[in-house]
Amino acid sequence: MWRAAMILCAALVVVPVVMKSRKVQEAPDQAAFLVQSGSLVPVKVSGAVKHPGIYMVPVNSMTVVAINMAVSLRPLDFTISEPIPFSSVQNGSAITLYERPDGSRQVIVGQMTVPERMVLGIPLDITIMCEADFDRLPGIGPAMARRIVEYRQNNGGILRVEDLAAVQGIGEKKYQKLRAYF
Repeated sequence: MWRAAMILCAALVVVPVVMKSRKVQEAPDQAAFLVQSGSLVPVKVSGAVKHPGIYMVPVNSMTVVAINMAVSLRPLDFTISEPIPFSSVQNGSAITLYERPDGSRQVIVGQMTVPERMVLGIPLDITIMCEADFDRLPGIGPAMARRIVEYRQNNGGILRVEDLAAVQGIGEKKYQKLRAYF
């Protein structure tokens, strides 16, 4: 019994000393976006559905999968008179189901807005962003956003992420921060 008490006391003294002597690991830098794990991507569904919102759907799912998750107001009819596009959804797709006055429906597949993509951690497409979109990025004001769009227009309407470093007013630090969003 006496030995058990001594071992317990020794453990209470040694364990804190060992724990304090362990090297503290620094936390890695946080990424601008969350990394998508698994094979699910966020898709926004709106329009003539009972539960509009953002759904996590399997990669390369068809648009009907996302519409069925949001529950169409009327059952989907896969006839020629009501064509539902069977295109596959991608990271950041926006699907809108429209009910026409004549009772037919139309599905439009596009992309989520820049603010939605930023909140969800979906990389932005630098080639289609407007001044207002660039202005939403941290460290970019209206004047800088205008310069970025002008730079893109003056260079054939094409802008790569690497080209941001050539825009007047964007230094290396700001470029490194912005690069994480694309």
